[in-house]
Amino acid sequence: MLVDVLKSVLVGICLAAPIGPVVLTVMQKTLSYGKGTGVKAALGCAVMDTVYATLSFIALAFIKGFLEEHKLLVAIIGGCVVIALGVMMMLSDPYSGFRERTASGWAAFWEVALIILTNPGSILYDFTVCTFFGLEAKGLDLIPLSLGVFAGEALFWTLFTFLFGRLHHRLGKETIVKLSKLSGVVLMACGIVIMVKGFI
Repeated sequence: MLVDVLKSVLVGICLAAPIGPVVLTVMQKTLSYGKGTGVKAALGCAVMDTVYATLSFIALAFIKGFLEEHKLLVAIIGGCVVIALGVMMMLSDPYSGFRERTASGWAAFWEVALIILTNPGSILYDFTVCTFFGLEAKGLDLIPLSLGVFAGEALFWTLFTFLFGRLHHRLGKETIVKLSKLSGVVLMACGIVIMVKGFI
């Protein structure tokens, strides 16, 4: 179980890391309203990703037999999904669809939560990441895994807030776009790894 909990922490980090509208929103809230509001916005991301990951753990527990029987097919489909998301992220402007918003305080929490909730790619990405790490659970076993995902998200956002606080003066729009494209390349590489894992 300890190994699975550590894996769930990595899941949380992987779910939070890609640079897109959520990260930009957290950055904007932090700059406009201070770290307190930025933390609340990040918390919205952490909660929604944890909910999606928990649902993925439950789904994987019920379809474990199917996944094992069709390991190669699942790896190919999952890899293609992640690669497609990576290509979209690499080719798109992270600022498209993003507008500077005025909500502060706990409104920032709900704003980010809604961004994730209304993005169908989020649940697909969460499910694929959980599948890659081979995590599935139901009942009380869900609790430590869900807490692990939340801990991973909290670790990522703590480091992100610390680094952003020190480097935000140097992070122009061009730098953010480059980082977004780099995230897309990393996602594509992860998708390839998922596909290769299916053949092993």
